Amino acid sequence: MRRTLLLGAMALCLAACSGGDDQAADSYDGAAAEMAPAASVNVELATEAAEADAGGDGASQTPIQPANTIAYAYFYGLELPSDRVADVRSRHETACVEAGPRVCQLMGSETQSYGEDQSSATLRLRATPAWLTGFRAGLEADADAAGGRIAQSRTDAEDLSRSLTDTEARLRALETLRDRLQQLLATRSGPLEQLLQTERELARVQGELDATRSALAVLRDRVSMSQLTITYQSESRFASNSVFSPVADALGNSLRVFMATLGGLIYLVAGLLPLLLILVPIGWLALRWHRKRRAGSTPDAS
Repeated sequence: MRRTLLLGAMALCLAACSGGDDQAADSYDGAAAEMAPAASVNVELATEAAEADAGGDGASQTPIQPANTIAYAYFYGLELPSDRVADVRSRHETACVEAGPRVCQLMGSETQSYGEDQSSATLRLRATPAWLTGFRAGLEADADAAGGRIAQSRTDAEDLSRSLTDTEARLRALETLRDRLQQLLATRSGPLEQLLQTERELARVQGELDATRSALAVLRDRVSMSQLTITYQSESRFASNSVFSPVADALGNSLRVFMATLGGLIYLVAGLLPLLLILVPIGWLALRWHRKRRAGSTPDAS
């Protein structure tokens, strides 16, 4: 009997506590509806809750990063005969286009000519690491087949793991904040000004969310696709390694030296001509005056 009474008392206590909680919740909701808190307070509460949720998620689980977080950039300089510069650049550009935009993307291409024996070109592209590995391996063979060589090469690498981690964490925090604001608009009722302020804050958060997604996509693209820049430079004449190379160079430059000397003489004549136009008449007059004076002094002496 005593045990039955004890169980009944406990049941009454639990019911009273439950009823008290329900009444407290109802009174809180009624007070919130009557007081109509400002939108700025609601936004701050939503922001704090979003940051707390993001922090809790980050503490409970570590964000999964891609296996590769290094962005690579390759630079090559090719020296080719002047008549092969455009052809080699065109073949490299065609190889990238034929690979497709998912594998290789053409970022820029240009060709410049400086007379008949001087030309240069530049090719900029980005592609997947697997495709670039095979393409870079064939550059030396392409240069040799065209009668040229690889004059320079450089590889730059940048670790983007921290940038990826920070951007992903900010993206999760903004998504949580956006969801909180959307829930706030859907469940809260209040003055029109309060709702408008909350909507403006939601629009601002959505803009930041879109910008963060774009930045994250750019970082991932830099990791998934590497950049390659190739410069093609021509030389008017490549020096050979034979013993006759000095003679060939002298014969090749003889006309240039002759024309340079002739040009120097023309400059010299052009510089002295104004002086000759002044000094020649003065000299001729002086010589004539000297002769007349000499002719006049001869009879007096006799």
